[in-house]
Amino acid sequence: MQCLIARRDGSLDVLPGVRPAARSGSRLVPLTADDVIPLPEAATVAHLPGRRALAFTRGGEPITLGEDAVPVAAVLPVGHLRTLLPASEPQRGAPRLPLFGYTAVAEHRGELVVAALRTDTLQWWEPKRFRRPDLPEAVEAARRALPGNRIVEQLSVCALEHNCYTAQNTFYRRYEAALPASPACNADCLGCISLQPDDVPTPQPRMRYAPTPEELANLANYHLTGEDAHIVSFGQGCEGEPLTRDDALAEATARIRRLHPDATIHVNTNGSSPVALQRLIDAGCNSVRISAISFTDAVFRAYYRPIGYSLDDVLECGRVMQRAGGQVCLNLLTFPGVTDAPDELDRTLDACKDMGVRQVQWRSLNVDHDWLVRVLPPTEPGLGMRAALDRFRRDLPELEHGNFTRAFARG
Repeated sequence: MQCLIARRDGSLDVLPGVRPAARSGSRLVPLTADDVIPLPEAATVAHLPGRRALAFTRGGEPITLGEDAVPVAAVLPVGHLRTLLPASEPQRGAPRLPLFGYTAVAEHRGELVVAALRTDTLQWWEPKRFRRPDLPEAVEAARRALPGNRIVEQLSVCALEHNCYTAQNTFYRRYEAALPASPACNADCLGCISLQPDDVPTPQPRMRYAPTPEELANLANYHLTGEDAHIVSFGQGCEGEPLTRDDALAEATARIRRLHPDATIHVNTNGSSPVALQRLIDAGCNSVRISAISFTDAVFRAYYRPIGYSLDDVLECGRVMQRAGGQVCLNLLTFPGVTDAPDELDRTLDACKDMGVRQVQWRSLNVDHDWLVRVLPPTEPGLGMRAALDRFRRDLPELEHGNFTRAFARG
């Protein structure tokens, strides 16, 4: 396997005579054939400006490559999990990278390979199902059916300009629909993908209005009357925290449940308010996905910078849904060198047991990896993401693993 770099003109090149490297947190590690899979069809390869590429000599000594060797990374498509970070180090004054999950990449036997695992094969989310020629027609059909609905107008931008799969599914009226609900948030996440305090570009802008219960329920009804529709979800990447609007969401949920008694009504949340979640459950919500980077308080607080809630509230949200007999999913924001640290694994497994988690969704955290390792508290060396997933499967064999929320089937 050979080290892959970019040249200043943007071309890719391999460097004979050195061994490819990767990173686990801040630790430089060899990148071997056992770590990689072929570059997925829908992956994107990018160079990392303002950074030096790192590698190993044939004798195993770490080296910094010359200034004309620009580090290269891959951004994986949905259904894949990053297992190692690119081997790079920022130069003085380097710009903050856009919010993507940068993955180690190399060349092997004439093909590009990445440090990754395939973690979900749910057919509803295959890239070939999206961005079809009939998408504009589907958007216009929703506009005609729901004139003046502000969520339809917002999701049309998400679907057509930002290529959001959940927004596209909403218009195709299949599987999971997006019901963004809140412009406000009670956390200041380092990797927030809709609102950043500095000049870091975000994948989509934060919504600027608060939808009414009627707008939410009407769009949900439009989606759920589609032949292949199964789920409606509050809490999307283009909004803040949905549990900050529990009055509106509880009313919308009750309306949706009256019209669709068998639907999965789901909320993606940071787990900040068990009281608000209980209100949604009482109205008919039967599925929750709680996002977490860590169940170690120092790491949790460093990343989320929560306002008015704690890790205890996050755990109680899981317990609230578990007691109600609903579906609890964990959206595990993974970062090699943190997620797979032994203490971190122990605490995450304990949290899954405590909350009655049914599925772990393994998500590569979209963030500048060089920056994040300087911000988070240090952790023990990681065991490897493959080993972390194997540990979960061994200790909690009843758990599902993947990337996408499944429709909830009671029993």
